[in-house]
Amino acid sequence: MAINHPRDADIIRHRFTDPRETLRELFSRIVFNILSGNTDDHARNHAAFWDGEMLSLTPAYDICPQGRAGQEATQAMLITDENRASRVQTCIEAAHHFLLSQDEAISIIENQLRYIAKNWAAVCDEARLSETERNFFWGRQFLNPYAFTALESASSALTDLADELRKTVA
Repeated sequence: MAINHPRDADIIRHRFTDPRETLRELFSRIVFNILSGNTDDHARNHAAFWDGEMLSLTPAYDICPQGRAGQEATQAMLITDENRASRVQTCIEAAHHFLLSQDEAISIIENQLRYIAKNWAAVCDEARLSETERNFFWGRQFLNPYAFTALESASSALTDLADELRKTVA
C-alpha cells in the first residue's frame, strides 16, 4: 500500500487533537513542499507526538529542495488517492480530504506564494546563499513553473501570481 496523504487525513480526523486545524496544517505543508521543490516528503516528515490519549503533529522538519533536471516532478507521497504530481492543482483536488473548500485551498496557496516571495531575500541571507545560488533556486526549486500547470479556470490566477512574483524577486 502506498503511503498517502488522504489516508493520513483520515487518521488525523479520528486520532488527533484539533483535527480540523491539523488537517489545515498538513495541507499547508504539502503545498509548501511543492512550492519549495521538496519532493522527498516521506512519511517521517509528518511525525506526531503522543500525549497518552491523542496525537498532535510535530513541527515541520527535513525540508530539502531537490534539484531538477527538467520541469516535471512528483512527490514521494500520494497527494490524492492516485496522484503525486508536484502541482498546486493536485493539492486543490485533494482539499476535501483536509476539510478545506477549494477557495480555502487557493487562499492557502496564494498566502504561501506571497510569503515565500516576501521573505526570500532574508532567508537567503540567513542561509548565506551566494547570488548564484539564489538565482539557481529561484524559479527552479522554488515556484517552479511546472507546479502551476493544469490549473483549472477557478484557480488559474495562481499562475499569474507566481509568474509575477518570479519576475519581481529575481
